Amino acid sequence: MGLYIAIDGGSSRSAGLLAREDLRVLHRASAGCANYHIVGADGAEKTLLTLIESLCAAGGVSPKEIEGFCFALSGVSRPADLRSIEGILRRHLLHKKSKVISDAEAALVGGTSRGVGIVVISGTGSVVFGKNRACKTKKVSGHGHLIGDPGSGYDLGIRALRAILASAEGRVGKTKLTSNVLGALSLSTQDDVVPWLYSQPDLKKVVARLAPTVIATAAQEHDPVAGEILRSATEELAGLVAFTATCLDLTQEPFDVVLSGGVFLNNPAYFSLMQSSLSAKISVANPIRPENDPAFGALVSLLGRPASSQEEEDENPFPPGAR
Repeated sequence: MGLYIAIDGGSSRSAGLLAREDLRVLHRASAGCANYHIVGADGAEKTLLTLIESLCAAGGVSPKEIEGFCFALSGVSRPADLRSIEGILRRHLLHKKSKVISDAEAALVGGTSRGVGIVVISGTGSVVFGKNRACKTKKVSGHGHLIGDPGSGYDLGIRALRAILASAEGRVGKTKLTSNVLGALSLSTQDDVVPWLYSQPDLKKVVARLAPTVIATAAQEHDPVAGEILRSATEELAGLVAFTATCLDLTQEPFDVVLSGGVFLNNPAYFSLMQSSLSAKISVANPIRPENDPAFGALVSLLGRPASSQEEEDENPFPPGAR
């Protein structure tokens, strides 16, 4: 039985799996960022090769023995992106047996066994991606933090920093975000925020790490400023989902909306608020947690099997939190 490798290459971390043709996952591996817009082509190449080598070593095979690869990559949505990735694969003689898709598509395929619907990813960045029964797809937003990743970890973090400065200037009321965020950053006063912010070499990632603090301040301490940040972010994402659903003619019957990414899956309060925002905006939307992870979605995309067809044996091949 042939062996296959599927990789979910993210902007913060990447995951890969080695599987059989019947979709049985044999081994898993993880590595760092594979978004070439962030780490460059050389950095993305290194991450992908690290995953391939780790999986092949675990399976006792060489890359030449792998029947096919699927690379589900963040930052790959334009023809120029695909050409860059194809160049990497060509250098390693993998291009003829490889499929390249976006990480969002893999998240949707893995997230719902129906194979159609919409996925909303909220991690360091964010994106909305949908597919209908006619296989028409639509990607909305996901253009990076400088242009806008609404509802992402970065978005929540930067809104909180703006609120802290606005509070210090008297433009908004006092907020518990001030003490909570300053404490999380080990800063003394609001005056330290700007120097800290502009000295960060990896700004997007460090600001995104503030998301759990913002969510906890709203959910546990009922801070109105933090609560407004979450309400505004989820309503903006719900609006993008509604737009995507309209473009794909999905609003005539119930459809799944997969809420994926670390900000949703690691913060139940944010997940619940997003569910509420979606239900208020689109009555036929069915917000769900992912059934399977994006790496498995990449495998399904490669082999053309529905996610629900996997026959699990004695142990669950998915890591905690993947379902």
